[in-house]
Amino acid sequence: MPAASTPLAAPKVALAAALTASLIALSFWIGDAPIHVPLLAIAAAILFGATFLHAQAGLVILILSMLLSPEIPLGGAGGSGLEGSRSVVLRTEDLVLLLVGVAWMARMAIHKDLGAIRRTSLNACIFAYGAACLFSTLIGIEAARVRPLVGLCYVAKYVEYFIIFFITVNHVRAPEQLRRLLAAVLITAGAIVLYAYWQIPLGMRPSAPFEGKEGEPNTLGGYLVLIFSVACAIALTVTERRWRRWCALLSAAAVPPLLATLSRSSWLGLLASLLALLALSPARRQLAAAAILAATLLFFVHPQKVEDRIAYTFTGEKESVSVGRVRLDPSSSARLSSWGSAVKGFVEHPVVGWGVTGYGFLDAQYFRVLVEIGSIGFASFVLMLLACGRVFYRAFQTPDALHRALGLGMLAALAGLMAHAVGTNTFLLIRIMEPFWLLTGLTIATLPLEGRP
Repeated sequence: MPAASTPLAAPKVALAAALTASLIALSFWIGDAPIHVPLLAIAAAILFGATFLHAQAGLVILILSMLLSPEIPLGGAGGSGLEGSRSVVLRTEDLVLLLVGVAWMARMAIHKDLGAIRRTSLNACIFAYGAACLFSTLIGIEAARVRPLVGLCYVAKYVEYFIIFFITVNHVRAPEQLRRLLAAVLITAGAIVLYAYWQIPLGMRPSAPFEGKEGEPNTLGGYLVLIFSVACAIALTVTERRWRRWCALLSAAAVPPLLATLSRSSWLGLLASLLALLALSPARRQLAAAAILAATLLFFVHPQKVEDRIAYTFTGEKESVSVGRVRLDPSSSARLSSWGSAVKGFVEHPVVGWGVTGYGFLDAQYFRVLVEIGSIGFASFVLMLLACGRVFYRAFQTPDALHRALGLGMLAALAGLMAHAVGTNTFLLIRIMEPFWLLTGLTIATLPLEGRP
């Protein structure tokens, strides 16, 4: 009997020896490394393990980190002025997303029942747009129009939020999962709104946490347009009191910080979202009454900065651009001039464009897509947005009240963000697109739950 047990004991001894050696090496490394490095490694291991064992835990952590994560500049994007200040930025959520993605792939490899990437009507459009970005950038690198590291890093960040979409679509297979993730998104939004209210008395334009010294009010404005749309649609559609009350409060509370950003693109986005809700919501009368009341109060009691911002738009200088007899402010004039410059750049490379970051900084979504990835990429971008709108409308027609509300909210959000994108790179901003694509994943996940393909 002892002789027979020897072959079985040898692997155990070898495993114990390897584990002991690893622990000894790890202890020496922990002793020599700065204290924050082992702590981060432990946190990463816990996140990986939690996601591997329970995928929803990783997604909830990712949701909480979307607008609550510090940033680490990795290098300038080149150029001068605003373009040079827009460095390649790594945020905590990028690392969280990487860990969640790796853990999800490991989980799929072990649990065969999870399957591969779920087929949706958006997959082809997403892959076409991502391929267009990569192809144009590689051509730009070959032609020395794009700095390789910067261009490829930007392409990776553009594609990053699509990973969130695919993870969400693959994970959500029950109504309870959808509700929990949607609640996490709204709770995170509530925290961001409270943070914005804290900033307003300090005399600054509100922005999301950890946005650098100057902040990005435009980014927060676009995010609030998204949150307002979804929360307002839920408040108008869902019959459950808990959802209705909290979402009504959140949608109303999001408006003052949105106005306080002094972002005219965000104001335009809010107007487009509101018009979409009025056009599609069955409860349009209640919404119209609330909007009229809010507009009346705003007319009589509004911050002086809002009035000054509106008046500033039509305060031009000698070099300013004129629209008819109206002379625009220097900021709007510079933006309109950049649009004309982008059209000239597009004519030089109309098919594949200059490559991502190849032309220089442009704070206008549609013209930037046109000049950077050309007519092929622009067509794929438009098709992707149209496919999103079609999916949202299908969800809006489902019987379940919450699913229908999510479809309505995302339709209004898409309208608002497309208006916001006139003066901002909305669909390239990671802090707007991560929650947008996660909510898109939740919306498209409602269709199988309703028995629809």
